[in-house]
Formats: sequence, C-alpha cells, structure tokens
Amino acid sequence: MKVLFVCHANVCRSFMAQEFLKKALPNAQVFSRGMYADPAVRVPDKIRRFLKQNGIVPGEHMPVLLSKDDAARADFIFLMERRHLDMLTDRWAEYSDKMWLLRDFVFGEDKDVPDPIGLSGRVFEKNARLLEKTVHVLAQKLAAAQ
Repeated sequence: MKVLFVCHANVCRSFMAQEFLKKALPNAQVFSRGMYADPAVRVPDKIRRFLKQNGIVPGEHMPVLLSKDDAARADFIFLMERRHLDMLTDRWAEYSDKMWLLRDFVFGEDKDVPDPIGLSGRVFEKNARLLEKTVHVLAQKLAAAQ
C-alpha cells in the first residue's frame, strides 16, 4: 500500500502524518509532498520535538513539491485542506477516486486539518494532537481494509 499525504509546504502536517503512519504501519510505503514546497525550507524544531516526544526520531527531510507522478503511484492521497483537494481533483481528475480530505476519510468530517506551524504552546499542541489522533485512526482503517 502506498500512501501520500499532501499539505501546503511539506514541513508540518504532511511530514508529521507521514512519520506517524510509518510508525503505525511499518509495511506501508508512506510519503509526503507539498502543494507549494520549497526545498530550502527546513522542518521547524518544534515539529521535530513533538515527534520525538511521541517516540519518533525523524531523519532529515527536504520538502518536495507534489508532482503528477506522485499522484499516479499512490494508492491513497490524503489532503489536509479542502482547497487543495479541490485544486487537485480539477488538475488531475484521473486520480480523483483516490484523493481524500483526511478528516473526511477518517471521521466523516468535511473539515481541514488545522495547520499548527504558526502556533505555539497549548494551541500548537492541540492541533498537533488532532493530527496524531487522526492518523492513528487512519492506520486502523487502512490495516482493517487490507
């Protein structure tokens, strides 16, 4: 199973989701991309600290811009924001049947995953925990479907 997570810049939500799912489903091929990724941008320290606090020691990560080839090779494409899902289903309609708004697929909620990158303290923690919980339930759903 090949799972692709997509967010805005590929340094926060999609990267964290990738790392959480890799831990939960070690046999899955999991990767992440950004709609507007810039390889010069690095993952913020608070993201790395959050992952480490949750038992994940991430390796080096360079943000990667989403390509059509990425969409073609994924079995599931999970997007963090409705606007990104809408853009991609218009751009690559042939892959729309495997594109999902993450919270819709997991919880049946037509809601974005809030971006915690510009937040701090408890607000950052709350949003990062929501993403962690969402990916945990996603892992259970994907494992049950195999």
